[in-house]
Amino acid sequence: MPPAVRERLQRHLVEGTARHLALSGELGRLLKSFEREPVTVIPLKGPVLAETLYPHPALRPCSDLDLLIRREDLERVDALLQRLGYRRVADAHSFRFDVAYDHATVYEAASGVRVDLHWALLSEPRYSWDEREAETVWDRAVPVRVAGEEALGLCPEDLVLYLSVHLAVHHSLAGLLWCYDLFLILERWSTTLDWQAVSARAARWRVRAAVYFALREVERLFGARAPVTLMRDLRPSGPRAVALAWLLRHRGSSQRRAAEHLIGLLLVDRGRDLVPTLRRVFLPRPDWLAARYDGAGASLIHRYAAHYRRLGRVVGQAAAGLRPARR
Repeated sequence: MPPAVRERLQRHLVEGTARHLALSGELGRLLKSFEREPVTVIPLKGPVLAETLYPHPALRPCSDLDLLIRREDLERVDALLQRLGYRRVADAHSFRFDVAYDHATVYEAASGVRVDLHWALLSEPRYSWDEREAETVWDRAVPVRVAGEEALGLCPEDLVLYLSVHLAVHHSLAGLLWCYDLFLILERWSTTLDWQAVSARAARWRVRAAVYFALREVERLFGARAPVTLMRDLRPSGPRAVALAWLLRHRGSSQRRAAEHLIGLLLVDRGRDLVPTLRRVFLPRPDWLAARYDGAGASLIHRYAAHYRRLGRVVGQAAAGLRPARR
């Protein structure tokens, strides 16, 4: 190995180890605090994948801590995190909007550690996923050990579904890291996973298309195949599936990210779910507008104007993602 490459990789390993120790130490502190409250929590991605799937946890990059709680515990957890020195982080919209519509919000400690707090496994309100069905993950949660503490984790079948949907919906089927997480799961558990349960839950969650295209990306990148029967059961049909398959063949990662909203619509399982989804996009309700654009002024007209300006930017971004890359 060339010395410069070796030095760079060693530096990455040292930095990754330091980052993992910092995040893992904070996760351990949080898990202890949640247990004393007591609040049930499931760590998602990050350190739990690093310690479960990877030969060395520093090999799995992590930038924050994702925690899943029940909706009824949100107020207590919000108070707990603020007592522990965390503050709510203002992002594209308000905490009020997060609570009412987004199913997730962000906190940051003085140390710089961020916590992405979720109270729904599939927290993407633009799409017609079956959130009530997804809540059944709590009944199937399994004991895990992470950050030196006993905790709960998603069962392997739910983990496949969650990571697939996360890759497809939140990252537009673009992202080597999330594909590699799925690859490691297939490598380790493919012979023990209940694939019939994966198929049945994907149908009930209304995420069959998302899981299918995510697993197909893993196969394209790493050659790891899910069972043929599963892929046959999940495979979507119709013009939206054809359009998405074409887009994935002919557009790279940056273009897919630009077209994330379009990809999300193409991934909706049931055609009849598109109508209410598009209605919410083009004719949002006044209460939604008030929460989403509370800084645009008190007038409903001003809020609609802010929404349609943002919608115009989204459409322009998607159009840019559909154009061929310049050579």
